[in-house]
Amino acid sequence: MSDLLFEIRRFCQEYRMIPEGGSVLVCVSGGTDSMCLLDALHKLSGPMGFTLYAAHFNHKLRGAESDGDEVFVREVCARLGVPLTVGAGDVAAEAARRRKGIEETARELRYAFFFRTAGELHISRVAVAHNADDDLETVLMRLTRGTGLRGLGGIPPARGKLIRPLLGVTRAQIQAYNEENGVPHREDSTNLEDGCTRNVLRHRVVPVLRELNPALRVTDMTALLREDEAVLDGLAREFLAGQEDGALDAAALLALPRPVAARAVRRFCHRELERAHVEAVLALAASADPSARVSLPGMGLRREYGRIVIDGGEETSFEPFEAPLDKAVIIDEAGLVVSGEKTDFQGGIYNSLTTFPIKWDKIVGKLTVRPRRTGDAIRLGGMSRSLKKLLIDRKIPRARRALLPVLADERGVIAVYGVGMDRDYRPEEGAPALIIKIEERTEHA
Repeated sequence: MSDLLFEIRRFCQEYRMIPEGGSVLVCVSGGTDSMCLLDALHKLSGPMGFTLYAAHFNHKLRGAESDGDEVFVREVCARLGVPLTVGAGDVAAEAARRRKGIEETARELRYAFFFRTAGELHISRVAVAHNADDDLETVLMRLTRGTGLRGLGGIPPARGKLIRPLLGVTRAQIQAYNEENGVPHREDSTNLEDGCTRNVLRHRVVPVLRELNPALRVTDMTALLREDEAVLDGLAREFLAGQEDGALDAAALLALPRPVAARAVRRFCHRELERAHVEAVLALAASADPSARVSLPGMGLRREYGRIVIDGGEETSFEPFEAPLDKAVIIDEAGLVVSGEKTDFQGGIYNSLTTFPIKWDKIVGKLTVRPRRTGDAIRLGGMSRSLKKLLIDRKIPRARRALLPVLADERGVIAVYGVGMDRDYRPEEGAPALIIKIEERTEHA
């Protein structure tokens, strides 16, 4: 086994990327990195005991060159005997319709296709070809824009079904592997242009840094920083759990280490506040004025003697939508991502506050994701309880209550994010189920 294959296998095992006996959908563009990933996972599928599938998305952005990539990927997958699913989309037209950038739209369409394909084929993992150099470039991009510890944490090796087996190896290692093993690839001409920040960093900045340190990589650093961020964020959550509903004890907030206090403020406000906004809230906590106020993006806070509370105004909410199936829907107002997958329920342990396996044939009418409504109730532990009282008991801030996604069918409430679900809806093992996951939105999908 080559050094690169050994490293990929070790990395996959370290982050528990591929369950034994599982299946992996490798996303193949035809470029250097994805062709390496396809070849490596094809060789590792036997020793690691998983089934390999491939997917290719034609963005229709480069005319004959894009079509040539598709033909190339089809030929290679056929030669390897890897089942391939191909999708396509008019990215330019869709970007104009959505009023978004080409790159952002291409990524959204591409990932939607990959996850939809994985759902249709009941594939347990989706593998993309980000490598250690991509991680370095991502950290540098965030530095140029201004970032904190979470941003410096780079690209996560795995999240949900998405895995990145090459994140522990460099682009140079990938190119050497391809040359040694005769792995073919297609060159995307746009990768040679300096039309975007990442390419400027890749072509001009990283080579200079590599002159200073040929072994430069940030993978170990980003892993450590993600661990640090998780600890600090956990302390902030712990602090907020001890606060009363919709309020912060000003003195207790000021007594926290500043990194924890800043995270507590952001979580309390449920917004990605800039440093100046956080400082304004901490100044409010230190103010001697018992009724001082501060304005933040989309909301305000005020002092009530020794407490900081959310300043009046209407509650922010979101528009209801039908529960997604094999795709993801972003609730921008709440900073959450809702995804759904229809599958035969395999049992297992789930986070009962964020993941809800629902028996398919028990759903009455449409399953909707919506804000709470007056009179909502949910059965927990065999007892029906008022959702309003539950949220008060659990110290959910008033401003957050209208942003908590509620899963309901035409019969009533089935589950509530951060609260739990009605166990009567849990499927038996082997029964058709809809598994709904609600996660905090992050920069990388």
